[in-house]
Amino acid sequence: MALPATGTWANPGKGDAQADIVVTAPEDGVPLLFVEIDNCFESAQVLAAKIDKYMRFGQRKVRDTGGKERPMWHTRWWVPDGRHSDQPHPPLLLVFNRIGPRNPDTVIAQLAELTERHWKGTWYDGGFHMYDGKLPIVVTGMKQLKEHGPAGAVFRRFGRPRNQTLI
Repeated sequence: MALPATGTWANPGKGDAQADIVVTAPEDGVPLLFVEIDNCFESAQVLAAKIDKYMRFGQRKVRDTGGKERPMWHTRWWVPDGRHSDQPHPPLLLVFNRIGPRNPDTVIAQLAELTERHWKGTWYDGGFHMYDGKLPIVVTGMKQLKEHGPAGAVFRRFGRPRNQTLI
């Protein structure tokens, strides 16, 4: 699905983000999730450029029918506010399917470093992070999904120390 940083939903601009899958399952606790499948042929730099495109799309503002400016993605989907009333972008899930020659563990480490400005929150003394305007990036492997299913603790959000469930 095209995620236009320029152009329109019907006629997106060249070079916009292109999600492999868009998941909306609010009844299961997943209001909106963009999914990118990587077969381990692309470098961390190429994936980082894709994440830049997701950020541009997430930052794009349009006027709604009432004349109020809001993120373009809000014209198609709804997500709840963050836990502390911050407004993060919808999460991006990168699923690595180890077919190609690249080691996903190496690519993930490089990708986290290259894209830190997009996902790293601001720490507050109250013991929490704010992710206002940030893109939650979550990674997993196809093998882990097959073994443990989508409800398993197989998802690693950038900046977190261990795997968690998607919810």
